[in-house]
Amino acid sequence: MCKAIEPELEKDKLLECCVSPVTGDKRVDPSDSDTSSTQRVYMKDLRSNLIKGTEIQAAVVEFHSPGRFFILAQSKEILEALQTITTELQKTYSIPTATAHTPVVGEVCAVQYSCDMNWYRGLMKNVAAYQNTAHVLYIDFGNEENVPFERIQPLTSKLQQFGPCAFECCIAEVVPATAVWSGKCCITVRQLLEGKTVTVKVLDTVENGCVHAVDIVFSRGNTLSSFLLEHEYAIKEAVNKPPSEQDINAMVNTSMENFKRRSIGKDDNSWAQVPEPLTQAVGDSFSVVVTHLLAPDKIVVQKVDNAGVIQDLQMKLRDYCSQVPESSHFRPAPGTVCCALFSEDKQWYRVKILGYSSEDRVCVGYLDFGNSEDVFLSSLRPVTQSLLDIPLQAMTCCLAGVQPVEENWSEECLLALQTRISNRILRMEIQGAQEGTALVAIIDEASDPQGNIAELLISAGFAAPTVHNGNDQPTETSLPASKVPEGCSPVPEPLVWTCAEPPPKGQTVALRVCCVESPGKFFCHIDNPKDLELLFALEGELMTYCEALPSTFTPKLGEPCCAIIPENGKYIRALVKQLCEDEVVVVLVDYGHCWTLKKCHLRPIAAKFLTLPFLALPCWLAGVEPQGSEWTSEALLWFQSLVEGEALSARVLSITEDGYGVELQSKGQCVASALILEQLAKFTGEKREQEAALDPNMRYESVLENRLEQPSDNPGPELIPEASPSQVEVTSFPVDWKTVALPVSEPFQPCIAAVSSPSLFYLFGPKQVGEEQLQEMMLQLAEYCNSLVSQPSACVSDKPVAGAACCARFTADNNWYRAVILEVRDGEASVIYADYGNSEKVSLSRILPIPASFLQLPFQVTRCTLVGKDHFPIEWSEAVLQMFLSALHQGVLATVQSFDGYSNVLSLSLPTESGGGLVEAMILEALQTHSKSTTAPFPDLTPAGSVSNVDSTAETSPEPFVLPEVPNKCEDATTTEVQPPVPPAPQGRSTDAVHENPVQRILNNMDPPCMTHPKTREFLASSCCCETLKNKIDELEQMMQVQLSFIKKMQCQFANAK
Repeated sequence: MCKAIEPELEKDKLLECCVSPVTGDKRVDPSDSDTSSTQRVYMKDLRSNLIKGTEIQAAVVEFHSPGRFFILAQSKEILEALQTITTELQKTYSIPTATAHTPVVGEVCAVQYSCDMNWYRGLMKNVAAYQNTAHVLYIDFGNEENVPFERIQPLTSKLQQFGPCAFECCIAEVVPATAVWSGKCCITVRQLLEGKTVTVKVLDTVENGCVHAVDIVFSRGNTLSSFLLEHEYAIKEAVNKPPSEQDINAMVNTSMENFKRRSIGKDDNSWAQVPEPLTQAVGDSFSVVVTHLLAPDKIVVQKVDNAGVIQDLQMKLRDYCSQVPESSHFRPAPGTVCCALFSEDKQWYRVKILGYSSEDRVCVGYLDFGNSEDVFLSSLRPVTQSLLDIPLQAMTCCLAGVQPVEENWSEECLLALQTRISNRILRMEIQGAQEGTALVAIIDEASDPQGNIAELLISAGFAAPTVHNGNDQPTETSLPASKVPEGCSPVPEPLVWTCAEPPPKGQTVALRVCCVESPGKFFCHIDNPKDLELLFALEGELMTYCEALPSTFTPKLGEPCCAIIPENGKYIRALVKQLCEDEVVVVLVDYGHCWTLKKCHLRPIAAKFLTLPFLALPCWLAGVEPQGSEWTSEALLWFQSLVEGEALSARVLSITEDGYGVELQSKGQCVASALILEQLAKFTGEKREQEAALDPNMRYESVLENRLEQPSDNPGPELIPEASPSQVEVTSFPVDWKTVALPVSEPFQPCIAAVSSPSLFYLFGPKQVGEEQLQEMMLQLAEYCNSLVSQPSACVSDKPVAGAACCARFTADNNWYRAVILEVRDGEASVIYADYGNSEKVSLSRILPIPASFLQLPFQVTRCTLVGKDHFPIEWSEAVLQMFLSALHQGVLATVQSFDGYSNVLSLSLPTESGGGLVEAMILEALQTHSKSTTAPFPDLTPAGSVSNVDSTAETSPEPFVLPEVPNKCEDATTTEVQPPVPPAPQGRSTDAVHENPVQRILNNMDPPCMTHPKTREFLASSCCCETLKNKIDELEQMMQVQLSFIKKMQCQFANAK
């Protein structure tokens, strides 16, 4: 826990101040403290209090193994410092702040401990950006836990003077006898140390000064290391210490004396000095390859453009050195230049003498590559002046904008950097100079997206951003470079962005709502976890990128940028929507929200952050509109309760510049229908239909007048204008055409026009419009279609899909009519003529998109679905479809139960003479027996639903069943007036198609699949009356269950109405 150990009174007082809430102190507003500063604090910024070679009294506060444990020194200074730290933390962070902080690996922050909710200092060991959590080590107590970002704040600068109170230690000079410390060893040592104050002897510091190698001395004088060795828990560590600075200086002096003593009378090559380096200017950008890497602040590169020069130099070295014999008198002095044979490829290179390691061996550095090695003196040759005239081809540079997280660069950082930049062609930009070394930015252009190496190291936690003072300006004088021409500025990379797109119209997609303004305007994410993971990773990189930028940025209208949200401090992609004097209105393109921010909260965005499409899809709920002029707050609350936090099934019904009109289903419930049932919305165009019902000719008066005034040579039709002037005429295959809502009434005998499945079938009803209006509309339709056929370039590329409205050319008379597509397969489409009810198959070349203006007159065919659609499958088996078609042949009676906004929900029952019973009950029972498709409940049927089901299962679903025959065109027609296909006579259907024994037929339909003929699929009579009786009883029980469910639903609605 985040507390001190309790063996003594002093520790009890410490425990009280660390764990108990601080009382009696004045509360301090965090905004008045240093927490507002964005400068991060790292472990190297905290002063260490443990000195090598000292002995202290300490308590072990956290023990993992002899190789890792934490001690708390029991000195007065440490305990007082701990109390000051704890008190200051509670004061500073006692008032909650809305500003969130996103930590990075290696940062020291103020962290709220989960057990007592007090604030302590914590080191970020690991950061999970996707989960907004960090693994924290409490540096004053040694314990660890995972903490969410909302309980992490930047550390106040007042506490940077205090080093960690808990010191991480390991037992020196021993290692575990096995691969790891055994469990028995850890338990034994914990029992020895727990609850005791021991003497700790500090022997060394390892791992960049973060871990102290110590030994613990017990009261009898024996040590913990000897105890581990005696009990064979550990073995002695092999000593391989690096030489100290004094050792190195001694070796250098000895080497120089040895060189002078042995070089008397020999050629010391003192005339050959290092060639001039390449000259570069600040702002230069060129391609390079890395030849040697020591650290991010010492990278050796070669210019790709100089590859020919380097190759020519190597040829000259080979030709020259192969002709120069070995000389025992050649002994070059340290610092001079000569030629050396590289041990790996046996090629000659220019080198600088670094020093002599023995009488016959010398350490050399390869001038044009940056590496070094120890070679025999016999592998050296003198150099010529012509070879020295060629400039150095290796450039040593330092990665700009980064510094180590700790005192030195970690091995993990070096390995990651080497993996990222080795064996690649990179682009390097010179940004300045520091102590004679070029400060550069290295870009990996081959990656997708392009990666800035410094930013990648920071985002991965291997490096920390460099903090510059106002005086720390890079200068050109440190670089051997020419001046940068005045007036030249780098050309900014063009900003190109894209937006996420849902599937084409009529297809289903899973959405999650991310922002709701009203049912008429909301934003969604496509439910794809991979996209969200990419977004979270991008926002993490964006934060690192923007923190290094100045706040001086001039936004441009319509351009993307990076927005800083003051409430949580997050950096989010945005688009400038409106500019004011000191404020800017932006749209958060990945979430949909509109924010008004100060200009200081905006930063420029790089093109690499725009490769991921903008994820927020602008949407509106199709098919409904508010009861009044605007959506009410109650409608908004209902809509939010239905969609927020839910995985929604959506179908795109229309696409405009403003976004996507979608039909939504939440938990199997149609969202539009729910709003209508609550009287919070109405169907789109309901008011206009009421006006047309009062005066059917009113709607088309202006259209007829315009048509009379229209010039005769105009090939285009005079389209019926939309009711709303803001809407734009669209020619497409719309699936959201509005069907007539049938009145709830007594049972009636329907005229079935076409059947796709129990989920979707069409009735042919009484005429909804006058013959004169229909003829006028047909003339305009013919003009429109003929002009579209005569101008192929004007045709729309939208593809016809099942369930969509269209213009179809009737085969018998080659005239154009309004139609609904039933099925598309093999270059043909099955259509039902919407104003006449007959069907046929036509070629796709005889189908054209229909403008929205031709959909104002209601179709005479009505879209319907059967009761119980929530339990219907996505794919229907042929056996169940045949049962449904057979039931329809019996002369069923229909009762309108409701209208869900897109389809009339019907209950179908067999007449008494055919045995009675509900068709939906038979279908549900048959599904349990026959259906072999998915068992997932089928959502509420909509126009798009019928599109998807028919179209997507075109290979396996039966063709749409059409009851009325296609009539032929009247042969005696002599008038030029458009002659429509002859509609079927609803009352004139022959009863010959009805089975001779309807009762027996219905009973046969309920037999199992094994009772059907394998070829004709006709149901066979059961040979046993018991089986028939059993099926009849099962059917009655199913009917009772449906009726009881219906009664309960009605009772609930009646109770809610009260």
